[in-house]
Amino acid sequence: MGKITSCFHAPPTAARNIHWREHIPDAPCTRAPFTRDPRPEAMTPILHVPAIGGQHQFAHFLPVAFELAASGTCDVRIFVPSPADAHAVRALAARLGMAAPDITVMDMPRAARASLPFALRKIAQLLAWAPRIRQADAILCAERTSTILKRLPGRCPPLIHIPHGAGDRAVGFEDRFRFFDRVIVSGAKDRDRLIREGCVAADRCSVGGPVKLAALLRPGAERPRPLSGVRPVILYNPHFHRRMGTGPLIARQLAETIRAGDRYDLIIAPHVRLAQGLGRAARAEWEALAVPGRVMVDLGSERSSDMSYTLAADLYVGDVSSQVYEYLVRPRPCLFVNGHGAQWRGNPDYAMWRFGPVIEPGADLAAAIDHAFASWTDFREAQMAQTQAAFDGIGWDAAGHARFHGADPVQRAAAIVTRELAQGSVPAWVPAGGETLAPVSG
Repeated sequence: MGKITSCFHAPPTAARNIHWREHIPDAPCTRAPFTRDPRPEAMTPILHVPAIGGQHQFAHFLPVAFELAASGTCDVRIFVPSPADAHAVRALAARLGMAAPDITVMDMPRAARASLPFALRKIAQLLAWAPRIRQADAILCAERTSTILKRLPGRCPPLIHIPHGAGDRAVGFEDRFRFFDRVIVSGAKDRDRLIREGCVAADRCSVGGPVKLAALLRPGAERPRPLSGVRPVILYNPHFHRRMGTGPLIARQLAETIRAGDRYDLIIAPHVRLAQGLGRAARAEWEALAVPGRVMVDLGSERSSDMSYTLAADLYVGDVSSQVYEYLVRPRPCLFVNGHGAQWRGNPDYAMWRFGPVIEPGADLAAAIDHAFASWTDFREAQMAQTQAAFDGIGWDAAGHARFHGADPVQRAAAIVTRELAQGSVPAWVPAGGETLAPVSG
């Protein structure tokens, strides 16, 4: 790849493989049609990876980029919004024992950044850097904002999508999927629904297995128990959605319930996007719920999304977050709170609520928690069946620990991307055992 022109010198502590800024002219960016580099056909293909959805998404798809870079299959470059994101990419690679590919920080002129609301900066960066990102043989992403790259004038290379999370809400099955040339999902649950609802054609949707789980559940990945290490741990994981999230409704009541007894410890770890939207006063209210040794409040640290808490907990309390599926890699008791009066029975958007009792705000939480533990065997079969549908190839050993049968999901997903780069035909299903199966009908 050609040398990158910098507008300023990187700090001496910056890693060599982070390019701080390519030249961005002061004039509006001209988006010329994409033209392929005049390279010999035998040269290594280029994969560009915009990682713009937040650090909580990185483990869902970047291990595939690391694998491809390590194999020499393609030249990989990851594009991130900030130096902090670049650091997080390197940290994830180091944690997995892999080398980070080249990283480009998508910097913008200081005046432009200052004039934009925070919510628009990601889109502005993507638009400004679109010509550079599209100079590749394929693009891999975990969010759907990057479909903008397909909708801009000029040619865009194939767009490959590995969705982050395996949740059930309708927002995960939406119209922008049609812009992807290849979608790689973690299991049959999502593939079947995407096809059934007309989001993706069957021949463009592949099952590769759960990348994040396979990467983080490798030997030695389980963390020590937080808090006392003696009492059972309850994880409360409310979603950030203003209507469906239950944080304002029960967080304080739940903390007070746990504090009033001596039977359980509590981790309050909302979805990281909830914490990102909090002002100083609101953040202080959440943090005031903490009690040393009994109640932990985590408003967005790495541990809130790296499975530290989902692996450590004995009971999951939540609403509509997809993290419940990560918790169920080891089936355990669940309790759900219907804080918005949803008619959830038979609704696929609430399939996860079949994993445990469902209560309304104002319920006796102490009694509900006891009931969730006592009734768990009634839900265990449904938990295991739906988890296997969500995460292809998952199974459990005699101790109940998750194991993956057949090929590693990271390697399976990398193989699908490799075939897409080669512009060959990609099977609708790449099973754990390696054999090719016929497409699943919608």
